[in-house]
Amino acid sequence: MNRRLLQRWIHVQHGLLILLLAWLIATSPWVHLYNRVPPSPTFWVWGHLLLGVLTLVLSVTFSLTALTQGRLRQYFPWMFGNFRPLLSDLAGLLRLKIPANEGGGLFGVIKGLLLLAMLATGVTGALWWWTAGSSDALTWRTWHVAMVPLLVGLVVLHILATIAHIVQFMRQ
Repeated sequence: MNRRLLQRWIHVQHGLLILLLAWLIATSPWVHLYNRVPPSPTFWVWGHLLLGVLTLVLSVTFSLTALTQGRLRQYFPWMFGNFRPLLSDLAGLLRLKIPANEGGGLFGVIKGLLLLAMLATGVTGALWWWTAGSSDALTWRTWHVAMVPLLVGLVVLHILATIAHIVQFMRQ
């Protein structure tokens, strides 16, 4: 796949993930599932289940696309023992300096953790649905529900980082 087409595909995936995550998070209060899908699921339940699976698939493809583009070291520098950019960005924040978007610093780590949170939330949700009606379903539900605040927190951090970069770009 040529580079231009790959970049377009990354942007399409990113845009779809934004829309899907926004919908799933916004509508989740209307989804009432415990250990099985009810006999007559509502629109909200079906929407959450089907769009959740779509989001999981897209999260996997987005992660693979990003990581095959050489972003493994940028998103997960700590896996390679590289803490210097992250610590430098954190120290810079104390001096009110906006961290760089690239280079394995704070924003890269936020993106990597967000990828992991999306995957964990999606996998636990899929396993909850897969084990519906069994005693394991409630365990997977507990894990899925526990992942959501982490996912939402990282989405908020990602949005704030994006806004900070837009403001910085406009000032220059």
